[in-house]
Amino acid sequence: MKDTTKFNIFDIIGKDNKELMHSQIISHLLHTRPKFREIFIKGNEYNQPPKLEVSYTKKEKNKTLRCRIDIELKSDDEKAILFIENKFKSFPEDDQLVNYNKIFKEEFTKDIKLVKYLFCFDKTLYNLKNDSWKIYDYEDFLKYLETDIINFKPGDEKILIQHYILFLKKYIDQYKKLETNCSHLYKKGRELNKDDKFWLKLLNSKIALLFKEKIHDQINFNINPGNTATPLLNIIPTKWKEKFGEDLLIQFQVNKLSFYLHSSNKEKAKELVEFCDKHLWSENLKLKKVTKRKVKSCYIFTTSITDHLSDNFKLDDIINLLVDFYNNINDKIVKNYNNTSKK
Repeated sequence: MKDTTKFNIFDIIGKDNKELMHSQIISHLLHTRPKFREIFIKGNEYNQPPKLEVSYTKKEKNKTLRCRIDIELKSDDEKAILFIENKFKSFPEDDQLVNYNKIFKEEFTKDIKLVKYLFCFDKTLYNLKNDSWKIYDYEDFLKYLETDIINFKPGDEKILIQHYILFLKKYIDQYKKLETNCSHLYKKGRELNKDDKFWLKLLNSKIALLFKEKIHDQINFNINPGNTATPLLNIIPTKWKEKFGEDLLIQFQVNKLSFYLHSSNKEKAKELVEFCDKHLWSENLKLKKVTKRKVKSCYIFTTSITDHLSDNFKLDDIINLLVDFYNNINDKIVKNYNNTSKK
């Protein structure tokens, strides 16, 4: 299907990268297209109309697990339930899906048939130990739509789906291009627009998944916190805090890569900066100048990723740089540091 016009409904209304909008399209097809159900959910027992954004919780000793399912379908007797998690703006970590399973186990009895699907940009990223989730990517969805569009009757619905096909193809093509060359997104001083931020957020969640495959230490990730205007990824190794008694992490934000301390203890920051000054491995690393100003966190040293990469780099190059950055900090600083290092 060729794009014969620059006009697209989804571009005009500005909802093209909103997950709810995509869930609404999927929900509509589930409700109205028997063939779509046959291909994707392998069953027609889910006769109740789809529900969007259904929430469940499970209380544990020290926390409450929460999940909000994008699409839920039930059979008439509610003995069969289908969940669809639609991730257009991110890739969920395995732990998120495992937590969802814990919630479902608490919420539903064993006699209820639960079927779970994940839609995302790249199903090849998932080699889940928890294989109870069926993974589709948006290219699977696009191929179905391109095949089935001839079966839509002429009218508003067909026009809507035609526009959706063209818009979805644009996003999939861009995702594939960024895998082989994403350097333009990370240029120093680049003024980010809405589309840039969308792709940086998506790539941050992909980087976290692939980083975890390469580093087998216990690591937590804080991916694109909601109050941050510029997308960022925090990589938080558990053992670093165990050794230092403070939150130490790697922060990756567009072009900037930093070794970070979350603490208001200025003496600790000064001590760590002085220690790192003797253990830096590259001239491109810039040390923090500790001032008297009160802060709750600060970088210890920082660098620009473009000082370490060629002009046209791909996502794998960024991941390898982050892995090297982590290994150097771990081997040269964390393992050699102790609380009496300043003496």
